Amino acid sequence: MIPTSTRLSLATLLILFAASILAPASVHAAFPVQSGDTWKYNATGTDLGTAWQDSAYNDTGWSSGPSPLGYGEPEVVTPVPFGGNPSNVYPTTYFRINFTLSDPINDITSMFLYADHDDGFAAYLNGVEVARRDLAPGATYNSFADSHESGFFEAINLSAFINNLSPGTNVLAVELHQRNASSSDLLWDAELFYTTDTTILISQLSDWRFNDTGTDLGTAWRPLSYNDSGWSEDPAIFGYGESEINTTTDFGPDANNKYRTTYFRKEFTLNENPASITSLFLDANYDDGFVAYLNGQEIARQSMPTGTITYNTYASLHESGAYETINVSAVGLGALIQGNNVLAIEVHQASNGSSDLAMDMELFYSNLPALVTRGPYLQMGTPTSMTVRWRTDVATNSRVNFGLSAGNLNMNEDDLLVTTEHEVQLTGLTPNTLYYYSVGTTDTTLEGDASFNFLTSPLPGTDEQTRVWVLGDCGTGDTNADNVRDGYLNWSAGSPEDLWIMLGDNAYNVGNDSEYQAAVFDTYPSILRRSPLWSTRGNHDDLHSGLNNDYYEIFTLPTNAEAGGTISGTEEYYSFDYGQVHFICLDSDANSSDVNMYNWLTNDLAATAQKWVVAFWHHPAYTKGSHDSDNAGDSSGRMKNMREQALPILEAGGVDLVMSGHSHSYERSFLLDGHYDVSSTLVPSMILDGGDGDPNGDGAYEKGTFGLAANEGTVYITAGSSGKISGGSLNHPAMHTSINVLGSVVLDISGNQLDATFVNTSGTADDVFTIVKGTSTSTGDTPIGAG
Repeated sequence: MIPTSTRLSLATLLILFAASILAPASVHAAFPVQSGDTWKYNATGTDLGTAWQDSAYNDTGWSSGPSPLGYGEPEVVTPVPFGGNPSNVYPTTYFRINFTLSDPINDITSMFLYADHDDGFAAYLNGVEVARRDLAPGATYNSFADSHESGFFEAINLSAFINNLSPGTNVLAVELHQRNASSSDLLWDAELFYTTDTTILISQLSDWRFNDTGTDLGTAWRPLSYNDSGWSEDPAIFGYGESEINTTTDFGPDANNKYRTTYFRKEFTLNENPASITSLFLDANYDDGFVAYLNGQEIARQSMPTGTITYNTYASLHESGAYETINVSAVGLGALIQGNNVLAIEVHQASNGSSDLAMDMELFYSNLPALVTRGPYLQMGTPTSMTVRWRTDVATNSRVNFGLSAGNLNMNEDDLLVTTEHEVQLTGLTPNTLYYYSVGTTDTTLEGDASFNFLTSPLPGTDEQTRVWVLGDCGTGDTNADNVRDGYLNWSAGSPEDLWIMLGDNAYNVGNDSEYQAAVFDTYPSILRRSPLWSTRGNHDDLHSGLNNDYYEIFTLPTNAEAGGTISGTEEYYSFDYGQVHFICLDSDANSSDVNMYNWLTNDLAATAQKWVVAFWHHPAYTKGSHDSDNAGDSSGRMKNMREQALPILEAGGVDLVMSGHSHSYERSFLLDGHYDVSSTLVPSMILDGGDGDPNGDGAYEKGTFGLAANEGTVYITAGSSGKISGGSLNHPAMHTSINVLGSVVLDISGNQLDATFVNTSGTADDVFTIVKGTSTSTGDTPIGAG
C-alpha cells in the first residue's frame, strides 16, 4: 500500500522555474508570477465595478507588497486593511500584477494557476475571467464567498486561455471575497506557471470505457490484460448531478441507495522509452474519492481511506470542478511501459444517498531533467561513514559519487528506490579523511563541484583539533539569520567547522517543511554540504502529519549509537563522539520529565571514555532573557525540569559545557556546580570560579582532571540569539556575561583546552572563555582563536 499521493508542491514549481534558466531551449518551463512577488492591491472598501479587471486600467495609486497578502494568518507577509471594524470587514479586496512572457505564445503548451486563497476569488487574465473558486458567478463587490481555508496551493489548469496571453505586458487581476462580514482572516498568494514541453498521454474530456452496473469487480479489472470490450465507451466528464457532466452514468434503481463504486479504464500508447521520462502527473477532477491504477499498480488515491479498498468502501466528501494536479512520478514512472498502457480508475461515493458523482482525468509527462531542490546536506557523520541527503523536484533513483579528489570521484553508492527524498549512506570510509562527492542518479550527476566535500570524524579518543559552530533559535530565515551566518563565516575564514549544532527553534513559526526550506536549507547551503549538522528540537519545531513535513523526517539522527555513545532507541535524545569529545543531545521539549531519558543519560555518561563532554538541548537551566528560568510556569516548567533533573546527573558525570537556546539573548555562566534551584538560592560555594574565564583577563577556568571527574565545574551557555533578540532583565546571578546581541557560538577544542567564542554579526567576538583540564599538565592557556 502506497501513501496518499501529494499535490505538486510549491517548491517543486519554483524549481521548474529554475529549469527554464538552466535547461536547453528545447526543454523549457517558466514562472512569470511567483510566490513572494509584489502585487498591487486596493483595500479601501470601494466598489471598483469591473474596469479594474482590464490590462489597461491605471493602478498607479494602489498600494503594493509581496505575497502572501492578507490578515489573520501567520504566513502573511504584507498585511492589508480590513476596514477597522472586525465585525464589518470589507467584503472584497482587489489585487493586480503585471508580467511578461519569456517564450512565444505559440510555443506554450500548458498553463496553470496555483492559488492559495481565503476565502473565494475570481481571476482575470488581461480582462478575461480564467478562474473562479468558492465564489458564485455574477458576484458583485458586496457578495460573500463560500468558506475556504488557505494553507495549500490549488492547481487550476488555464491551458484553455493561452490565447488570451499577450506578447508584451500581461495583467493578472484578482478579486478576493470574504465569507461573511466578521471573517477573521484573508489571504492571497499565487503562482502562474507555463511549460512548453509536457506531453499529454490522456487529455481531458477523452473517451473512456466505464462500468456503472453496480457490480463488485474485485481487483481483476485493473491490469492491462483485463478484457473491457463489454463496457460502455463515451466522453468525459462522467457522472451525474453536476452541470459539467458530458456522459451520465447509472446510479442504480434506488436514489437513496446508489451504487458505491463506478469503474473507468482508458488505454493509451507511450511511444518513447519510459527511462527518458522524468516526471508524471495526473490532473484529477472528481467527486467524491478515487483510486488510480497504472497497468494494475496503484499510483494515486484521493479522499479515500488507507488500507484495502473494496467496492463497498466509502470516500470522504470532495466536490468536483477543479482539476487537481497530482505528482505520481514516485510510483507511476516505474509502472509505465513502452507501447500499450492502461489507466484504471475506481470512483467511490461518500454515502448511499450522495446526490452527485464526477470523474475526468488527464495524464501527462515531462522530460525536464531532475533538479536538486534541497541540499545536499550531511547527516550523522562517523569516522567511517557519512549520510548524504537531498531532495529533487521529480522522483529519481539515487547515486553519490565520491573520491579523494574533486576530479576523480571513482567510487559510488546507489539506492535504486525512485523517490524525491534521497538518503544515501557512504560506508567504508577512512577516518579523518577529506572526501569529495556529487549527487544525482545512476544516469546523471545533478550537483557537485569542489565545494562538495566533507572530512570524516577522527577515531574516538583521538586528540584532533575540533571546531564546532553552534546556532540557537536561528529559524527566522531573514536578514538577522543571514547576518549571523556571515559574521561567523568572516570570523572563521580559512578554518571551517568540523560539525555544527542547532539548539532548536530551527524554523519559525511551526517548523513545517516549507519553513525549514526557507530557514535552514535556503540559508546555509554551503555549510550543509560540507559539515554534518546535529540538532535538537525546540518548541517551534512542531511535529506534523504528512509526507516529509516533520522534524524527524528532515533529520537523520542516531538511535542505535551509530556515531558512538550508547543506544537510546530514539532520535529524540542521543549521543555521538567526535575525536576526544562526547556530545549529548537531550530533548527538553517533549521529555524534560521523562525518567527513561534520564536513565539513559546516566548510563551514557558512565560508558563514555572521552576527555570532554558537551551537552545541548533547547530550554535553558538558567536565563533572564526573553524567558525566566525562575518562573516555574514559563515554558510549562521545562526549564525547571531540566535544571532539577538533568543538571545533577550531568555534573556528577563530569560534563564540561551545556548549551541551550529558547531565550533570545546570549548569557554565559561562571564555572558552576550544584545550582539546581531558582537564582536566589545561588551561593558562593556553587561558583567554583567567579572570573571571566578569559586567558587574557582573569584567566581560564581550570578543572583538575584531564578526563571526566564528578563536580569539577560546568559552564552554561544560553545562545538563543542566532535569529532574533528579545531582551529581558539579563541579570541572572549565575551569569558572567548577559547581552542582547545577535550571534553564534564557536567551540575550538584541542588537547586539554576548550575555547568558546561568541561571534556577533560583524564577525568579532563579544565574549570569550577557556576551560583547561588537568591543570598540572596544561600547555599554556593560549586561545586557539579565529581563522
